[in-house]
Amino acid sequence: MNRIASRLARWIAAAFAVSAAATPICAAPENLDGFWMDSDGEVIIEVIPCGPARCGHVVWLKQPSGADGLPLRDVKNADAKLKNRPVCGLEVVSGFKKQADGSWGDGTVYVSDEGASYSGKAEVLSTTQIKVTGYIGFAVFGESEVWTKVTKPFDRCSTSAAPKPENKPWDTTTTVAPQKPQPTQRPVTPPPPKP
Repeated sequence: MNRIASRLARWIAAAFAVSAAATPICAAPENLDGFWMDSDGEVIIEVIPCGPARCGHVVWLKQPSGADGLPLRDVKNADAKLKNRPVCGLEVVSGFKKQADGSWGDGTVYVSDEGASYSGKAEVLSTTQIKVTGYIGFAVFGESEVWTKVTKPFDRCSTSAAPKPENKPWDTTTTVAPQKPQPTQRPVTPPPPKP
């Protein structure tokens, strides 16, 4: 009888181990929406829904102005009509659609530094990181970088002619609260002498 109970216990343990291995402990995050900083810390892109797909626009630039002091322009674009458009606000991620495996694909990534567009895909690695890949032809021959979620407030870039100084969304400078004015001391006047 002990042999039967022992076999039964081993069988139940094996069945439990197989079912536990087949069941994911926690599903991988799949949300692409939000603010993401590139791996070089030079740009923040806001990814939002565009119909059933996702699009991303430049909302912050480490260097928001060109050498002329004006807002950075898309000067390397092959289309002469687009060379003067500001990089701030530029759609650089477009058409990313949810795939069956939870990743995002069938999209396009525009790299303004090169003035070129590439096929694109993204994989959400965690709630704070995504891996974005731009490629021509096959994704295995593309280039990937990991973007980090931005959760702290930052100053959005502007397309206006007034240049902004370089800003850092991760800057932790402290602001000193103004001091309360101290009450002024009045001179103490002795009481008049009694006659």
